[in-house]
Amino acid sequence: MMPSFETDAAGLSSHPTWMEIDGAALRHNLDQVRRRVASGVKIIASVKANAYGHGIQPVAKVLEEAGVDMLATGSFVEACALRAAGVSTPVLLLAGALPEAMGEVLARGFIPTVYDLDGARAVSRAASETASAPTPVFVKVDCGLGRVGVALDLAAALIDDIAAMRNILVQGLYTHVSFNDSQGMAYSRERLRLFYDLLGSLKAAGVNIPITQALASSALLMGWRDDCTAVCPGHILFGLSPVIPELAELTPFRPILRAVKSRVIQVRDHSSGPDRGTGAYHKNRRQRRTAVAPCGMNDGYRAAVGTHAAQVLHRDRELRVIGVSLEHLTVEVPDDVEIAVGDELIVVAGDGPVALNTVAAWQNHRPIEAMMTFSARMPVLAV
Repeated sequence: MMPSFETDAAGLSSHPTWMEIDGAALRHNLDQVRRRVASGVKIIASVKANAYGHGIQPVAKVLEEAGVDMLATGSFVEACALRAAGVSTPVLLLAGALPEAMGEVLARGFIPTVYDLDGARAVSRAASETASAPTPVFVKVDCGLGRVGVALDLAAALIDDIAAMRNILVQGLYTHVSFNDSQGMAYSRERLRLFYDLLGSLKAAGVNIPITQALASSALLMGWRDDCTAVCPGHILFGLSPVIPELAELTPFRPILRAVKSRVIQVRDHSSGPDRGTGAYHKNRRQRRTAVAPCGMNDGYRAAVGTHAAQVLHRDRELRVIGVSLEHLTVEVPDDVEIAVGDELIVVAGDGPVALNTVAAWQNHRPIEAMMTFSARMPVLAV
């Protein structure tokens, strides 16, 4: 069964914890990407990993309405979820499927990535049974990241072999070399030159590949341009920085996360005991009252580490977190705070005292790592 990646407000009573994303900020970020590339360059939006934790279905709907050219994810389940949500934008399936799965990949209408002959032959066999026209594929080249792809020196030969297969059309050729500091940036420049040399040699040999892509969020944030026909932004679409602040500021990209919220399910008065400082949650309790919300580790929230003291917001008032369990978040409530069952708590926000960067620092995570911990169980509302 495919997980549910979105919901509406009506489904939030049984487990009242949810995420809100800002559709206008997402459209703004897409426009900022378009400003950084030449006219006619395609935007392949990376929505892998549940749209970087923001909810792949609502994110993809906004991007489709904004006219993005293609969506890319490494998960077959997520690709299917896009179609289930009515998203019709072409979907590039990044490397992640075994050769024997290519029949189902093509049957669903997804564009597969190949990087060796086994994968290409599997696509060709599946295409001979399911397609009336040559099936488009993308070839991924490993320019030096050291992850998935055909090696640079083997890429031309692989493309020649694939081009000889009657059932396949090499529609795209791409690579990925991300960086987050000056040393990584210098290495990426060097490796990208080799990819561009490959494109030049293919063109000189008369090999025409319609879609070529090398630049992603790091390079786009630095203002790089090239002669490829597409770019593939990820982090910056969501207002996340892929590089250290000393290298580049994220402005003018905006966080699309508005908030992670939960509602209070119980308020407790511990005046009759146990005493503060005795044991269990009372060991850290300073106030007589506590409030509990269903936002625990299973929802992706984590306790602060070290000397950090985590907070949540209740009507702009900071309440100290004293416990995080599998299913629940417990905070202490000062006497001058009026709080009741059903009240809203802001666990993470786009900015302010519980901004994503701040919460991630409490947990000793990077912001993207904090986003990844929020489970697919959490409903996402585009507002």
